[in-house]
Amino acid sequence: MLRIPIGRSYSCHVIRTMISSHHRASQFNRAVCRRLLSSSSSPPPPPSSSYQKFWEWTLQHRPSYRENFKEAAVICTVFAITGSSTLVFVRPVLKQIGVEGSMMEGPWSYRISSIVLISPIYSMLLITLGTLAGRHRFFATMGVKIMGRMLPSSLKKRLLCEPAKASVTK
Repeated sequence: MLRIPIGRSYSCHVIRTMISSHHRASQFNRAVCRRLLSSSSSPPPPPSSSYQKFWEWTLQHRPSYRENFKEAAVICTVFAITGSSTLVFVRPVLKQIGVEGSMMEGPWSYRISSIVLISPIYSMLLITLGTLAGRHRFFATMGVKIMGRMLPSSLKKRLLCEPAKASVTK
């Protein structure tokens, strides 16, 4: 078996010559050269766009809400705004459908349709407003927990985004 010491000092031409003499695989040849040329030891460049800066800000590590009063205040504020906003969005939709009533007095069609509409809208607004507040990881996990109670567990795993998955597995 041919052993190729892979390092920066070898040029693609030397590696191609060594491989072509022992193996006749042009695809392997190109893949090795690409890997050597593309790998770099320099750190990634700093974020340049405001979009990247925003995501770095919202995905940064934050202290627990149990340890920090400011975090607790931000989280409670996001939950309050989300709950109120959800009702503002859902009630007109139910009126357009032709279902009117209340949770206490009925009818059952109002109760069921409001629960079916409120849960997904609430979780989407929670993730959106939580991200705008700079707490994407926390609120993405909470939104998936809310929707996960209504969906099968196989779908629940696919709903989490990568940053939220990373924070759950820690």
